[in-house]
Amino acid sequence: MFVKLIKKYYFPLFVLLALAVYLAQRLDIYLPEGINNYLNDFLCMPIVLKICLYAVRYVKSDDHIKLPLPLQILVTLLFIIYFEVVLPNINARYTTDLWDLVAYSAGLLFFIGVEGWERKKAN
Repeated sequence: MFVKLIKKYYFPLFVLLALAVYLAQRLDIYLPEGINNYLNDFLCMPIVLKICLYAVRYVKSDDHIKLPLPLQILVTLLFIIYFEVVLPNINARYTTDLWDLVAYSAGLLFFIGVEGWERKKAN
């Protein structure tokens, strides 16, 4: 029951939280260090993966399809590589931080826990 409630409301809540953090940062409003530096990294993967899930369900016309676990992991790894390896070498605004990796991974684990993944069916 509790997971169903979370599953229903986490996406809009996470989007609103991410926007609030982003807006506060742009307006130079003080945020605690953990929220300022890591909350959006945690929220990123559930938001991105949920958008991917919506897109796949729309394209496949199947409201019950789930994302395969390897795809979820791959998307997360690509985000980590891009934001923690590539961008810090291109733009000084971005820095490499192992805690960001932890936050992205925790977001992935949250998504897996709430949305699950598609298992290959035995023939």
